[in-house]
Amino acid sequence: MRNQLLVTAFGEDRPGIVARLSEVFASHGGNLEASRMSLLGGEFAAISLVTVADEKLAALEKALADLSKDGLTVACKRTRSLPLDSKTHKFYDIHLTGADQEGIVHRVSSYLSNAKVNIHNVQTDIINAPVTGLPLFTMHAEIAVPESLSYEKLSQDLSHIADELNVEIDLVSSTTLHAELVEA
Repeated sequence: MRNQLLVTAFGEDRPGIVARLSEVFASHGGNLEASRMSLLGGEFAAISLVTVADEKLAALEKALADLSKDGLTVACKRTRSLPLDSKTHKFYDIHLTGADQEGIVHRVSSYLSNAKVNIHNVQTDIINAPVTGLPLFTMHAEIAVPESLSYEKLSQDLSHIADELNVEIDLVSSTTLHAELVEA
């Protein structure tokens, strides 16, 4: 049987972190199925989903813990896939852009939580505005919306939040999450 292992790792950025992590995965029969890796500040951070056979799981977990000798902080959690249900949820992407300010993610995510909307993926960044060069906050989120919440209501509520925060929020049908449902 194949097990899923969620692996988070971070450490001071330097060449070779991805090579070292993937070496440990591969040398223990692990398959890197999905990951997000990025330089954040001066630290390189990775979150990965690795599948591994029962008989190799404990050895992989130990080898990953031993990466602390290489200056990496690693945590592992055994997990399992949860099915996405297209009969009870609709899937959308949120694209937000606006002047950088504290509380944008909190305001949007709090609304979504209260509306029983599940965030499957979120990415944020600060970029320079094209003309002025001022800091511009961007957020992209993939969400699963219960059937009971209409597109119109969700769109209207997000429009009010956009007005409050003086940002732009676009809500579009998600092709990514829909594709995952079709493949499952």
